[in-house]
Amino acid sequence: MIRSNRRAADAEDLKAMTRGKDSPVRNILTVTLPIGVLLWLGMYWLARSVWPALVVAGAFVLGSVWSNARFFWTVGARARPGTDRSTVEVMEVEATRVLDIEHLGSHGPAYCFFTPDGRALLLVGQWLMRIPGFPSLSFRLFRWVEDGTPIRIEATGNKTAPEHSTVALQSHYSNGDIEVFRAQPQTLQQDLENAFGKGAV
Repeated sequence: MIRSNRRAADAEDLKAMTRGKDSPVRNILTVTLPIGVLLWLGMYWLARSVWPALVVAGAFVLGSVWSNARFFWTVGARARPGTDRSTVEVMEVEATRVLDIEHLGSHGPAYCFFTPDGRALLLVGQWLMRIPGFPSLSFRLFRWVEDGTPIRIEATGNKTAPEHSTVALQSHYSNGDIEVFRAQPQTLQQDLENAFGKGAV
């Protein structure tokens, strides 16, 4: 069973976005500036000239400041209710089986959950490794409605060991990190091809 509903973002959703990230000022003071100084010293040692070192270090600092500003602007926009940008989809999942399938490169793990009604939920990415008590056959999945970006997962059942599978994601698949599609464990490779392959609609 996979049930879905939508609601406004709450404090837990915003907290999950910023977990592991300090304020923009602290990020700049503790990460950006020290690395910028090291880049300047390294380039100065290589080029024996101030200007090339300033250009390289300055480009890094400006890029980092812009990245921080854009990220925390997004967090602020998510906190303002009333738009798709601040709307969260909550998926209640009750699965009967979960397979550990082969992922592409370092973009893993990849799990496929199966429900009695013939639907499957594909979850892919390193973000899954940060979730305590996961994988589980029973959980809530939170993602942003605007772009489908995963926010967090709350396991509501016991942790379970996924079944190993030789099924593999392929480089021509168009799947994202979270996908719901029709599938059965015994035909999963073909089901993935049908849903996300080159001929998929």
